[in-house]
Order: sequence, then structure tokens, then C-alpha cells
Amino acid sequence: MDDLSTVPIDDALDQVEQRLGRQLKRQDGHYSKHNGSAGFPTDAGTWVRLAWRRTTKINAHAWTGFEAAVAIKGVPRPRWLAAATWSDTTRGVVWRADEMTRAEDPPVSATADITTDPLLPERWWADLRSALTSLAGHDTDRVSMPQPHLATRIHEIYGDGVDTTVTDWACAHGDLGFANLCGPRLAILDWESWGMAPVGWDAACLWAASLQVPVLAEHVMDRFDNVLSTRAGRLSRLLLCANTARAFKRTGIPAPLTKTMAAAAQTLVAELES
Repeated sequence: MDDLSTVPIDDALDQVEQRLGRQLKRQDGHYSKHNGSAGFPTDAGTWVRLAWRRTTKINAHAWTGFEAAVAIKGVPRPRWLAAATWSDTTRGVVWRADEMTRAEDPPVSATADITTDPLLPERWWADLRSALTSLAGHDTDRVSMPQPHLATRIHEIYGDGVDTTVTDWACAHGDLGFANLCGPRLAILDWESWGMAPVGWDAACLWAASLQVPVLAEHVMDRFDNVLSTRAGRLSRLLLCANTARAFKRTGIPAPLTKTMAAAAQTLVAELES
């Protein structure tokens, strides 16, 4: 069920309509191929996101991200309206449907990564920087990127020579790719995994997502140099390089960014060890 478009879920969609009191435009649904979620416009002009978790693996942090984000100020995003959850004993899962307003503009990309420059306007970049600054100042006990995970992944690939201790933390979106950024009027989507992370984590995610377009990656580095050039920002970028290297080590199949990330990692390790 990682891709809900490949399995029959009409019964689950019936439950969504009954519990939220909305008619879904099922023919216009958008399905993720990886995380078992789907989204549908409704007859009320809203959007409903449907997701599931195994009953034995429900993560309260991720499961409540959308309503918890209501407290965040100064960040343009769809407004969360309501949710419905129910148990599906046949499939051994719990379903969750979140209803929210729709962003004015579509996502910049259909996937988190991008292969051509979207030529986003100056206002968009200024609004994104302002939004991430506001988000970084939000006080929360949620955690998006924990210290043990960062240290384990970096040491697994690059050894113990790098001090992975993060001393500067800030609130982050946690999954900032171009599929979660709308334009040309900025809105930030998918607030499932937000919380505290190393300073620069969101900018690092955007940098990694831009690397197939060097001019775009350079623009991200220039725009967010204030956080990406910090020790926490470098560790964030190195973690993303480690994730790519780890996938290659596990499968033996190079990804589009395997070589690019390996070269970036060499530079980052040298900077962090100096």
C-alpha cells in the first residue's frame, strides 16, 4: 500500500466522505508512489489528504503534525480545518484524513527533486527566507531530526573523524523539497514531520533537491549562506550526502546525484575536520 493508486481503496474513500461530510473528486486524486498517501479536491473547494499507518507503528509525532502546525505564525501554508481517523481491522491499519484549504498555486515540482530551473521570482525567494526565519523562531518540543540519527548516519559512511555534535537547533519543516513548495505565490505544504532540527536543515534539504540544476543549487547556497555555512548547516548537508551514499552502498545502483554528493561530501568533511 505504499502507492494507493495500485490498490482498491473505495471503501476508505467512502469513509472519508462520510466522516468529513465532503464529496471527493476521486478522478482528480494525486497519489504518492512512496509514502502511502493520497490527496483529493472536494466539492467544497478544499483538499483532503489521506494516509495510513500500521496499527503497531503509529508515530504520534508524525500523525499529529498538521493540527500541531496550527500554532505556527508567519509561514504561508494551507489552513488545516478538520481530521478523521478510524481503524481498518481488515487491512490492519489506521486511516487518517486531513481536510485543509487549497494553496493558490501548484507545487513547483511533482517530485521533491527538480531537473530544470523553475525560474521563481525574487519575491518567492524573499518570502521563503522570511517564512523559514519565522519558523526557526517557533518554540516546540517536537523533533524533526534527532542528534543520534544524524551522528549514526554520518559515522556509518564517513567514519568517526567528524565531530557530529550539533549545538545550534531551530524549528524546521523537516521535508523541504520542491514538491512541498508552491509557486509563484509561496505556500509550504505537508506538515507531517516538522520540529526541531540542526540550524540550516531546511535549507540543506532544498540545496540537495536542487543539485541536478547547478545554477539553482548555487542560488540556494547564496540565499541561505547564513545557515548553510554554519557548522550545523554543514552537518545537515553532510547527512544528506551520507543518505545518498548509503543508498548506493546498499543497492549498488548509482542515483543521479551519487557522484555529485560524493564530491560535496569530500569538501564538507574537510571543512568540518579543519
